[in-house]
Amino acid sequence: DIIGLAETRSGKTPAFAPQILQGLMSKQGRLHSIILTPTRKLARQVVNVLEDLGGLMSVSCTLFIGRRDML
Repeated sequence: DIIGLAETRSGKTPAFAPQILQGLMSKQGRLHSIILTPTRKLARQVVNVLEDLGGLMSVSCTLFIGRRDML
């Protein structure tokens, strides 16, 4: 379990993404992680980073967003 709290643009996503991708390699075909973000923009950024870093692994990300931002 990880809770990340840091300044904007400080590298939180690249810090936790490798652990998620490593877990996906050992549990192929299964749900591995759920990432919650306070804004749509941040959610899209996280998906983009995971898909970029996991491109060679055929990582699949699904983005669920609500009707409005929480912040």
